[in-house]
Amino acid sequence: MRHLFKDTNLARLGLAAFFMGSTLQFIGLAVPFVVKAMKGSDTAVGGCFLGQMGVYVFFCVMAGLIVDKFNPRKIMLVSSFAEILVVAGFIATVWFGTKSRLCVSPVMILTILMSLMGITTAFFWPVMSGWISTGHEGKELSKRFGFFNISWGLSTIILPVIAGYLVEINYVLPMAAAGVISILCFAAILSSSYTGKSSAHKQNNPEQINTGEIEYGKTAFIWMARVAILATAACIGLFRSQLGIFYKFQLGFTESNYGWAMAIMCVAYVSMFYSMGSSHWWHYKKIPFVVSSLVIFISMLIVFGSDNLPLQFLAAALGGISFGFAYSSHQYYGVSGGKNRSMLMSIHEIFVGGGLSIGALFGGMLSDAFGRYSPYKYACGFIIAAAVAQAAIWFFLRKK
Repeated sequence: MRHLFKDTNLARLGLAAFFMGSTLQFIGLAVPFVVKAMKGSDTAVGGCFLGQMGVYVFFCVMAGLIVDKFNPRKIMLVSSFAEILVVAGFIATVWFGTKSRLCVSPVMILTILMSLMGITTAFFWPVMSGWISTGHEGKELSKRFGFFNISWGLSTIILPVIAGYLVEINYVLPMAAAGVISILCFAAILSSSYTGKSSAHKQNNPEQINTGEIEYGKTAFIWMARVAILATAACIGLFRSQLGIFYKFQLGFTESNYGWAMAIMCVAYVSMFYSMGSSHWWHYKKIPFVVSSLVIFISMLIVFGSDNLPLQFLAAALGGISFGFAYSSHQYYGVSGGKNRSMLMSIHEIFVGGGLSIGALFGGMLSDAFGRYSPYKYACGFIIAAAVAQAAIWFFLRKK
């Protein structure tokens, strides 16, 4: 994977992914606490993230239909500039919404802004990942996806901790930091270049795998990966939208404690990105799916079964390990052998976003209706159902 860092253009795209991920981290960590400060309910918190991911999923469908026909650099320039404007809206809303009564229903405005952020990122992530993966298969495809995932994943390691401390000082500070970083993202894309798809397709890649290896068991593994990412992302959606509230209002932890938990989770899945990107031992193997389901199940058990902070950090780490595997495997199986990579990556993002939306929506509703422990209990049942579905898929589709 190290040789990829010598590709100047790819490195610039990696920086852009890092900056976009950083922007989302600052905003995503601050939003639950801002909504609660504005007297919003747990359901309202979930609604903000549902607005983001639900709209993201819908526009990923739109992006998948059209982006392969256009210059990806131009699309990403427009989307990253639009992100700057959306972040400016966050800054204004949080500033006036928490310091005066000039804003009418600031929680609703935040929900709308989260939805707009979902639109801008729908024309960013699938386009970028499609761009960098076009013309590559096998080990090289794993390496390039690993590079891409590590690039945005690194933004999720230390920035949640910083955002947690900034939230404790002032709610506007993480939004302002997101504004600065969104400008850097636009600059990174502006400095990149796009030479066209033909050059990628003409590469002589000695690590490409043959068609037979791609097709062997492909249908079963694609659907097993889809079920895995849907269930795992739903649990991560709970972490993103409800865990901070659970920590502060149920267990008595601080915002910075939540930031550390998110950072630990991110270290875990970035480590998985590196491991899976630099190796291929997991290609077309079913056992990793079993282990991944068990790991995320244990994570949910710890969350609602313990009020010990180190154990909560362990749960976050286990959740990150499972998410790292589910994300990378679905990304790989869904794209291998395909031609329209941006469209295929849009499908990948649809399943990721769909899982995050499920976690955000039902997490908030369950928390308000049955208590803050309930979402994680129901998540355990969802994981079991997903494991059963994966077993059925393997049994019925593996021979096809």
